[in-house]
Amino acid sequence: MQLSDVAVLSPVWPVFFLVVAGVLGACLGSFVNCLAWRLVHGESVWKGRSHCAECNHQLSALDLVPVLSWLFLRGRCRYCGQKVSPRYVVAELLCAAYFVSMVWAYGLTVHALALCVLGCILLGLSLVDLDTFTISNGFVVAGIVVWVASFAFFGVDMRTIGVGMLMLGLTGNPVLAVLIDGLVGAFAVAGVLLALSFAFDKVVGRQSLGGGDIKYLAAVMVAHPFAGAASFACGLAALAAAAAATRRRALPLLPFCVPAFLVLLAVGAMRAR
Repeated sequence: MQLSDVAVLSPVWPVFFLVVAGVLGACLGSFVNCLAWRLVHGESVWKGRSHCAECNHQLSALDLVPVLSWLFLRGRCRYCGQKVSPRYVVAELLCAAYFVSMVWAYGLTVHALALCVLGCILLGLSLVDLDTFTISNGFVVAGIVVWVASFAFFGVDMRTIGVGMLMLGLTGNPVLAVLIDGLVGAFAVAGVLLALSFAFDKVVGRQSLGGGDIKYLAAVMVAHPFAGAASFACGLAALAAAAAATRRRALPLLPFCVPAFLVLLAVGAMRAR
């Protein structure tokens, strides 16, 4: 169901659903932040109350309101006064804006739901990479599964089929053709990049790209080839600039790639509308 369909009933309904999407996005952004932190620090995802990372004091409901709590407390813990990283509010705002753009472009559809879930998975992936310089296979597999399980529900745009078009005549199934297209594109681009990174490592004598970065590229290339490749290029450029500015030799790549990927998806969705 598109927002234009509910606008026929009342112009208030589209605004209502967009507000709900924004609030839900901010809440899930907060949850993904908590999930990533607990995974990194070996805590249970399902058990235990949220607590301050510095003083371990349990947080109340007023401390956990997305965006607003961080702003009202001026980015500090209510109990010990230690600074709370701005990554929390940035992730919440990014997730909220992304959810709003998906619902605005695709309405109350499986397509919008799948892209929102994919955004949460990638956000969690980047937050874990930010802390550990590692990328969980579980996040990567989950992203691919979401795409494979959902894209048949919102149809197939034949204009987006590249390599898979060669198989369309044999399979007679556009869904299978898109699957082939995504997989071939993912393995081809990721494989070439992996080979180049190995060659670069030999020249400079140290590791440049990690294997997890290649897995991320393969996953997003399956889901959206253009946004995946463009976000990876943007992430590399931003990483190089950050490394030059901070003079650090090691920085995680995904915190630069994932925001670019989400912004590209959002902008593309808004333009398509």
